[in-house]
Amino acid sequence: MASPRQVLAEIAATARESYGPDTRLQVRSSGVVHAVVLTRWLAGELLPGPACMVGVSGWDPYAAHAVHGAVTCRRCLRLQAPAPPGVEQLKLFNAA
Repeated sequence: MASPRQVLAEIAATARESYGPDTRLQVRSSGVVHAVVLTRWLAGELLPGPACMVGVSGWDPYAAHAVHGAVTCRRCLRLQAPAPPGVEQLKLFNAA
């Protein structure tokens, strides 16, 4: 009989195998398509998740599924866009 950690590892591995370089993520029947990043899940396992870190129905690994097509999430698109020219992060502290 598999331990709970082994079961979680198998679920996470199966979820990761569903995503490739040209796949995106959709949550349930939402029409929004997200960019994908690996996110920490139970027992430290890594699951594909939305790049914008929007909540995905708690910890349900089956709430999200791989899709093909363009990213439509505005937050994910903003994260992918390069910073406009001339825009830099202001320094909070002077280095001594």
